[in-house]
Amino acid sequence: MILPIKDIIDLDFLLGLDEDQENIDTKAIASRDRDIFRRIKNGDRLDDAGLIAGWLEYRRLLFFQETDNADPGAKLPGALFESFYTWIVRGMFACGLAAGGLCAYSFLAYHGSRPVNVTLFITVFILFPALLCLSAALVGLHQFRSGPAESGWTGVLHRLSMRLFIDKFMGRLQKLTAPLQKHFPQFSKNSGDLLHLDTRPFRSILFWLVFIALSLGALGFSVGALGGTFFRIMVTDLAFGWQSTLLTSGESVYRLVSWLALPWSWVMPDMFVPTLEQIEGSRIVLKEGMAGLASEHLAAWWPFLCMGMMVYALIPRVVLVGFAHTARTLALARFDLSRPGYQRLLMRMRSPRMGMNIKETGGSRAEFRAPLPRPEPAPVVEKDQSPIVVPQPHAILNTPEPEPEAKPEPKADVKSEPRPPIVSDEPRVKKNTPGALVLGSAMGFEENDMEQIRAGLEQQFGLHVAATVGIHFDFDQDQDQIAAHVKDLGQVHLIVLQEVWQPPIRGLLYYFVQIRETFPDLPLWIVMIRTMEQGEKDVAPSDVNFQVWKSAVKQLNDPLMAIERWMSL
Repeated sequence: MILPIKDIIDLDFLLGLDEDQENIDTKAIASRDRDIFRRIKNGDRLDDAGLIAGWLEYRRLLFFQETDNADPGAKLPGALFESFYTWIVRGMFACGLAAGGLCAYSFLAYHGSRPVNVTLFITVFILFPALLCLSAALVGLHQFRSGPAESGWTGVLHRLSMRLFIDKFMGRLQKLTAPLQKHFPQFSKNSGDLLHLDTRPFRSILFWLVFIALSLGALGFSVGALGGTFFRIMVTDLAFGWQSTLLTSGESVYRLVSWLALPWSWVMPDMFVPTLEQIEGSRIVLKEGMAGLASEHLAAWWPFLCMGMMVYALIPRVVLVGFAHTARTLALARFDLSRPGYQRLLMRMRSPRMGMNIKETGGSRAEFRAPLPRPEPAPVVEKDQSPIVVPQPHAILNTPEPEPEAKPEPKADVKSEPRPPIVSDEPRVKKNTPGALVLGSAMGFEENDMEQIRAGLEQQFGLHVAATVGIHFDFDQDQDQIAAHVKDLGQVHLIVLQEVWQPPIRGLLYYFVQIRETFPDLPLWIVMIRTMEQGEKDVAPSDVNFQVWKSAVKQLNDPLMAIERWMSL
């Protein structure tokens, strides 16, 4: 299942609300997500994307119910972004269409004294769009093959494009929508949520959205230029000529024109390619003027020019737009759902919790009844009326009395209502869950029960602990050891056990940044523990030190770096 871009934006927005510092009731959030999982049909059979899509559907409804937002025009950032993008794409194409048509119409203005310069027309409306198409194709192919680059000139190009077309656009849009707050408060609030949204997790997808918008603008320009040229040709009698200081012979121009007309010359060479005689007859010599030029030679260029715009400017842009749409779909399909925030959500949904579904019967209270009378004492038996006691064999043999046979318990009535199921709250770790490499203090690992650490991490995060590494929080000393384990394990999550009482000094934060720079594709979990001693690892959500760490890690602005606290489940 592929999540559309609006669902990804809403997902990050709603997860950001759950991770807010004010929302410290983790049990309520976990209970809500588990209840959503129960409501999803065939939740156990869905993959990660299907579960997240089902969660998002219910979470949107809960969001509007919790905020008491009954406005039918209210939208989450995802839907608002989709609306903005639709209008932006339409505006880009319309502006390109108008610009191309006006440029071609004004360029072909002919007053009878001087013919239209073919060389300049080919440069502006054929060669320049063709070079832009080639550049866009190279950038798109590089992005498609390698994804977002992190270093080198490609990384600089990627960050620059994101800076210009995403950040600047969002900042400009924020300034434009700020005055609307007085008259349209709901629109301003929704746009503010969108503009302040962190777009780094899905910037590779936004690249293709920007690529599509720019390509549609260029496509509109080429369509408008072709339409404006054809309109001028229909309503006016145009004359085309060429002049050049470098090319002095008609044969040189004919070879160049024949080379440009190779893509379509095999279809109708006599109509869409000017002949050598027509080219020589349309050459403009300044001292001679154009009085001696034949009209059929001056009008022979327009089929070649129209086919050149179609082949070198229009058709390549259509291909680029189709390629960008396909690349955007593949980027959405490859969207990384193993990020810490999404894994926390999936763990909360898949972790069973204690459930007591008590059913209300609606019965009335029983009426008060008087106590039953006490029974009269039994009459005393006389000696002569005493019963005869026959000794049992076991008493004669002085053997212990055998215990009575246990009666089989009566079978439960099939029609009776079964008891509510009591489900264990212990999370289940599936075999296909991603592996994790746990990093912790070397001295602390020596004094701890590693099985307890493995079980605790697997229960809380649903990650299979593949290996543990004792570190000294000196990256130059720990790098080789960590890299060797990552090479053996492959794509794993990195978990660092950090004691919460230690302040987030610059050295520790830089250590985490070095890990992320060395392993840019691996998510990093920073799990705060109270101490490394056994049985004393739990950290309360209201712990001041934990809040300080949480704020410090958040300022690093890394979507693949998450901070959590140790909880005994």
